[in-house]
Amino acid sequence: MHDVKLVTAFINPEMYGSFFTSNPNVNRYELIGIDNRQLNRGLPVIYNETIENHIDGDCWLFFVHEDFEIKCDMNVVNGLDRGFVYGTFGVNSENGIPVAYGRHVCSNKDGTCAVEAGKEVLDTVKVQTLDSQSILVHTSLLSQYSLLRFDEKLTFDLYAEDFCINAQEWYGIDVKVFPLGFQHYSHGKVTERYHAGLRYLAEKYPSIAVAGSCSFIGGRANELEKKFTYNIPANLNSNKAMSISGAIKRFPRRFKSFFSQFK
Repeated sequence: MHDVKLVTAFINPEMYGSFFTSNPNVNRYELIGIDNRQLNRGLPVIYNETIENHIDGDCWLFFVHEDFEIKCDMNVVNGLDRGFVYGTFGVNSENGIPVAYGRHVCSNKDGTCAVEAGKEVLDTVKVQTLDSQSILVHTSLLSQYSLLRFDEKLTFDLYAEDFCINAQEWYGIDVKVFPLGFQHYSHGKVTERYHAGLRYLAEKYPSIAVAGSCSFIGGRANELEKKFTYNIPANLNSNKAMSISGAIKRFPRRFKSFFSQFK
């Protein structure tokens, strides 16, 4: 069994206990649980600290959200190549259309309104970006590329997408989805923080346009909207931009509608 450490910053200890410390699929691995209730630090800060604390170890670091329930064993990790970045759910642009990979159940925090999202994968599949629900990377890769880290200016949204763009554009590292059974208790709201992140990444990567889980990303992202339009526009200055309050109200329903095409 390969050394896998599951890294989770949590604000709901009951959820963390149920999905991690009491989950026989994962509690035989080392669990690095960080209680984030008091300080409420950005996840990239916590993840980068964890990387530095384990950079000399020969292990996989699996960065996962507290609302991420793994429903099978993790033996698949034993066969993965250490030279790639992995996740359990990601999106690839195919003929200008975003295609989501990594079949799973997505629901409200209490398990209601559950829907299936993503195409089933039986082997690893190359994608442009991963969703932040889970990122798996080996310390040997992080050691080889000392600047391959999480951007601490992105406190919660879009840090995974940034990490993927960074890996591919600067280091030529492929990003892949690997098969794993799980449920993500994630239905939530779109806030100004997400839109601020889109603007930041557009400036950081002015010549990039990639598909993400909820929107196109990068300085040229609005060019992709000529063929496909997410419910969250890439360019908030466009005529298609919705208000923040409108996005918050519509997000759960539109999330379900968008991903129903991948059943």
